[in-house]
Amino acid sequence: MRKQRPGRILLDGPPGAGTTYTALALATSIGDRVAVIDAQRGRTSAYAGTFTFDMAPPLSYCSPDILITMLAHCADQGYDTVVVSQLSSFWASAGGVWEQVSRASKRGSSSARWSAWDEVRPFERQMLDALLGYPGHVIATVRDKLEYVAEPDESGRAARRIVGLAPVGRDGMEYDWDLVGTMDHSHTLVVVRAPCEDLAGCVEPQPGARFASRIRDWLDQGEPVQPPLDLAEEALRPNLTFEELGDLMQRVRLRQAEGHPLLLPSSTGTTLGAHIAKRGNELRRDS
Repeated sequence: MRKQRPGRILLDGPPGAGTTYTALALATSIGDRVAVIDAQRGRTSAYAGTFTFDMAPPLSYCSPDILITMLAHCADQGYDTVVVSQLSSFWASAGGVWEQVSRASKRGSSSARWSAWDEVRPFERQMLDALLGYPGHVIATVRDKLEYVAEPDESGRAARRIVGLAPVGRDGMEYDWDLVGTMDHSHTLVVVRAPCEDLAGCVEPQPGARFASRIRDWLDQGEPVQPPLDLAEEALRPNLTFEELGDLMQRVRLRQAEGHPLLLPSSTGTTLGAHIAKRGNELRRDS
């Protein structure tokens, strides 16, 4: 029997394509309580009069651990839908994955690029796990790499046009999301990856509540699944033994909950699987 799962929606497009507006339109139609993680220095607040959402303090430093912590806070507060605008910042902006790789390579030799990726990759993977393991819907926007092309206009004169290329982020990250849509300057969304035939290949001009209802119909199919809040609560109990942690990890894996964002008592965030593994390693080291 099919089981329900929260939506994982990724929208990419060049600047001005309307990805943030569309993400908010979908989020407020799909979910009841919407939180926004803004990595665009507060630009999402321009839509506060159009949509109802709670916005976290805007970010200017976009490291993976900050996104994990913010997702953990959203999960702790019970938001059923989170919008991340823009996810690209956690690779390409200050503190992002690529900057951290650059710093790590400078600490080593001139040929330390691969070892730098070995150092940073676990944090990138944990960030993606937290996004995909969130106990609610996640809608993220990604900006496209741009190229300027010259094309003749109606009068035959050369006119410059912006063309969106590959999304800015990890290569192939679109394969981790259920529904992937690309947008252009006409605010038209083309679904390039979808979980069902009704949505696959869909072309939707200015997508909003009507398009969201089609997504909602797909999300509502199947048997409801409870988020792993019981496992998260158990993982935070003090004095768990190594054997108890091993049993807990097995149950977490059976429920595919390793990526569930977990807020620690220190108000820092991690994932459920990473927290259990860390505690187990500490116990093994101290024994």
